[in-house]
Amino acid sequence: MDGAAARPVVGLFGAFDTGDLGEVALRRVLEAELTRRRPDIDLVALAPYGAERPIPGDEGRPARPLEPVESGESLALDALIISGDVLGDDEHWAARYPTAIEEMAGRGVAALALAGTRGGRDAAPSVTWFAVGAAGGEVDMAGLAGKDVWARDAVTQERLGGTAVQSGDPLLIACRVLSGDALRRRADLLRMCGALPAGRRIVIEVATGLAATPSSEHLVAAVAAELRGDPKLAVVIATLNPTGQPPLESVFRVPGLVAERVHRLPAWVGLDDIAAAMSGSIAVVATTPAGAHLAASLDVPVTAIGTDIGDRFDPAIPVIPMVAPDALQALIAGAHPVAIDNAVETLDGAFAELAQRLPRTASSAPNLIAADHVASALATLQQRLVDERTALQAELSRLQADLDHLRASPEHRLARPIREGYQRWQRRRT
Repeated sequence: MDGAAARPVVGLFGAFDTGDLGEVALRRVLEAELTRRRPDIDLVALAPYGAERPIPGDEGRPARPLEPVESGESLALDALIISGDVLGDDEHWAARYPTAIEEMAGRGVAALALAGTRGGRDAAPSVTWFAVGAAGGEVDMAGLAGKDVWARDAVTQERLGGTAVQSGDPLLIACRVLSGDALRRRADLLRMCGALPAGRRIVIEVATGLAATPSSEHLVAAVAAELRGDPKLAVVIATLNPTGQPPLESVFRVPGLVAERVHRLPAWVGLDDIAAAMSGSIAVVATTPAGAHLAASLDVPVTAIGTDIGDRFDPAIPVIPMVAPDALQALIAGAHPVAIDNAVETLDGAFAELAQRLPRTASSAPNLIAADHVASALATLQQRLVDERTALQAELSRLQADLDHLRASPEHRLARPIREGYQRWQRRRT
């Protein structure tokens, strides 16, 4: 018998094709931890669309898509792990992409996420929900009763009736898949591109829709006060969901400050770029659990802005209703990373138990993995080139606008005759 064919095939289902870099980080941590503990298995990432809609965030490794349920095609897995913020109905899933609800229902996404079934049958001989959370809103989770469920946070565990075990958020150990040397090189590259300042910086991780909340005005006011009080400090605006197109320009426009003090990471950045910006910063202000937990894993002082998901942050991370100037000053002055040792210990124990539960031998079902990774990677690279060209054009437009603004400033009008006179004198000398 072929030894490779006898390896158990384990599926890893999640929202890995939405463009959210938090989901990219989750997938990388899960794959790294499981393959390290179980090198004898084949892990296959699955997502609603996956390779059918490659995105820059999948890093050239698009997930295997879910075929329509009516096709009758089996997933051909020995075990299935469902992970991430996946506990939502078809309406929630359709809003994340966005797409038609009928399309999600046809692929059986909600049935898989909430019950582990495909066409009324179990999707795999063994189905486990690991580090799962709610996708948003109210949803019926009765199908998870009696299932093997590990909750990502306390609020999800409570909604499941307390029967679920709490694993914690795997992003709290994301530093294990983010090499320090690689992050330093990435930071140097971003600095050469002008996307990252050379001096002291704080990072503001912005969620989609932040501009519509009252917290945004207080956050901008606090950042502006800190920048005016410390002329050597710069702020970097980042988002883990670049495809969500949050209105960063409208959120962080600080009057009276030059462009060099407020930096915005381009939309084409990846997970490593976000981590590089955070790792060298003196503090991070996060608006999402993914952003806060990623910063905490990198030993960066972090605080979170409380929203309607405030109870989904790790208990060690301080959550405040809004960022006032004194709160931001205290964060920068304190400069103490949050203590996540207990959470890391819990995660290690959960991963160890999950690895033990995975099958040791393969079933007789044929392996139907037939994704064209070369074509998918080429499509991803083509889309990335388009995105980077668009980002470069936008950056050039911004620089031209800043240059026009400087030329119209009183300082420029005063210095122009002196500069032109000096140039004429230089020409006469030569």
